Amino acid sequence: MLTTIRNARDFIVYRKDLSQYQFVSTEIEENLKSGQVLLKVDKFALTANNISYALIGETLGYWDFFRTVEEAWGCIPAWGFAEVVCSKKDNVAKGDRVFGFVPMSTHLMLQPDVVTQEGFVDGSLHRVNFPMLYNQYQLVKHDPFYAPEYEDHWALFWPLFMSAFVLEEFLNENNFFDAQAIVISSASSKTAIALAFLLSRKQSSQCQVIGLTSSGNLSFVEGLGYYNQVLTYDQIQLLNCDLSVVYVDIAGDRDVLSNLHHYFQNMRYSCLLGATHWKRLSSLEINPTLPGPRPTLFFAPEQIHKRVQQWQVNGFHKRFGKLWSQFLASTSEWIQVVHSPGKAAVERIYLDMLAGRPKPDEGQILSLWEVE
Repeated sequence: MLTTIRNARDFIVYRKDLSQYQFVSTEIEENLKSGQVLLKVDKFALTANNISYALIGETLGYWDFFRTVEEAWGCIPAWGFAEVVCSKKDNVAKGDRVFGFVPMSTHLMLQPDVVTQEGFVDGSLHRVNFPMLYNQYQLVKHDPFYAPEYEDHWALFWPLFMSAFVLEEFLNENNFFDAQAIVISSASSKTAIALAFLLSRKQSSQCQVIGLTSSGNLSFVEGLGYYNQVLTYDQIQLLNCDLSVVYVDIAGDRDVLSNLHHYFQNMRYSCLLGATHWKRLSSLEINPTLPGPRPTLFFAPEQIHKRVQQWQVNGFHKRFGKLWSQFLASTSEWIQVVHSPGKAAVERIYLDMLAGRPKPDEGQILSLWEVE
């Protein structure tokens, strides 16, 4: 008997204006083709990182992961947990729980390629050219680092910590460009916190970690203990302009970028890792006359591929896993997870994120499933 899921739903946004959005109802046939797997998206995290995916969606292809009927609209990718509700793929069973790249939707259809004990790679034709990071789905029952009580923290931090991990390795490989300080904007963001955590543990004695944040988040960032010094954006002049620095731009704010490049006379390296201040983007509008090194987009998947080639898969997981476990355990000291299920909650939290109103000590876990 053919079964149809009639309560499937997607949250989509207008690509050219992220403030326009809609919920779209769809129907899904459970009569899958051979090799297909249908997932029920249980929950996903929404952070400033998701907004970054949307902002550079055209440039780096993020709109193409989860295609919509109308090309002018797109589904913002997220990281979350899902359950297999129907499978026609060997070694992927109904009830299996997976973690990976998911749409802000109730369901996701995948075409797993090679399946191992650890998980599988989606082999859908429209995704074959994307970095492996985004196409891998972990079967958590076999993941040695998985703990059910940390699922929410996993969804919130895993991709951000991964980016911070490979950036720290890149900086370390380059001897931190012989800089005296690493300056990180949007210091209260989860990516910045992950990077500061790593730098605080492995930094050389002469290389300080300096965080830039808003006045409202100053005390929170100072309380983390990961930064040697925390300043507000209007306090940059308190630093010596001759200080040799590496700038990690997570704010993506063109004014902050310009101020730093003009102020520091000895900037060694400048990279963009995020866009939390997305309304004042610098990433795609870099002034060619900006003094100092040209800001570079740091694309984490390329660095992950490089490290896997260098260390092999097991070596990469061993290095990453040790630090990930330590960081994961520390997050409960300063983050409060907020569960917000249902359409109304997704709409409210999305608009807050778009307006830059998220609280740094909160992590939003969303779901398009209504509370029964």
